[in-house]
Amino acid sequence: MAAPSAEPSVDWATWLARWEAQQNFLLPDREERFDAIIGAVSAFCGPNPRVLDLGCGPGSLSARVLRRLSGAEIVAIDSDPVLLAIGRGALAHERRIHFVDADLRGDWSGALPLPSPFDAAISTTALHWLGLPQLVQLYRSVAAMLRSGGVLLNGDVLEFDHDQAVIAETARSMRSQLEERLKTGEDWNEWWAAVTAEPGLAAEAAERRKRGIDHPHDNESHSYDFHRASLFAAGFSEVGTLWQRLSDRVLVAVR
Repeated sequence: MAAPSAEPSVDWATWLARWEAQQNFLLPDREERFDAIIGAVSAFCGPNPRVLDLGCGPGSLSARVLRRLSGAEIVAIDSDPVLLAIGRGALAHERRIHFVDADLRGDWSGALPLPSPFDAAISTTALHWLGLPQLVQLYRSVAAMLRSGGVLLNGDVLEFDHDQAVIAETARSMRSQLEERLKTGEDWNEWWAAVTAEPGLAAEAAERRKRGIDHPHDNESHSYDFHRASLFAAGFSEVGTLWQRLSDRVLVAVR
């Protein structure tokens, strides 16, 4: 009788490296944005923060926080089974990150392995996936889970306001030209086509299709002013831009 075939092995580190490469093409200023977020977490919260990573993907931002802040502990939340599998596999050695499979559009707070309050909530290139009512509700939930003086840091493309159409269009053109100059290797669609064909991720890819996960990147309703107004309404006391390159910003909100 033939021995059962082994489960296909996955080179998690390589898939994470390929993710990093295509993200750096999509976001030329990505590392600067990361530096701004991590520097702010350190400045506001010190070297031992308890952190929520909202829409963490495979843990790119969380991993950088842990390298810079020796005492940080992170709850990293996402609903994409493919990205979570890559993060759990590539960062299995890191005990200070807790990956959670939960949908930020629903009741995710009950799934957390650590109790609130948290010192900081961070996010990068993720919250534009949410519809406007869902984003408002998320900000309320995050505000309830942060300590007084805690911060939310959101790095994303936050469009110029609706009375700044010429500025917005020019910024888009400048960004497009920059991306074209820097284009090398896989882009977003090529990476997803490759990773979902990986035999060792077949179950996760099937679950992803079942969940109907879609990642829109062109929701212009998510303007800077909308985020700012929503954060004040959720109970944050101060809101402002900490770092900006064209429409790519890091928004900081103090609880």
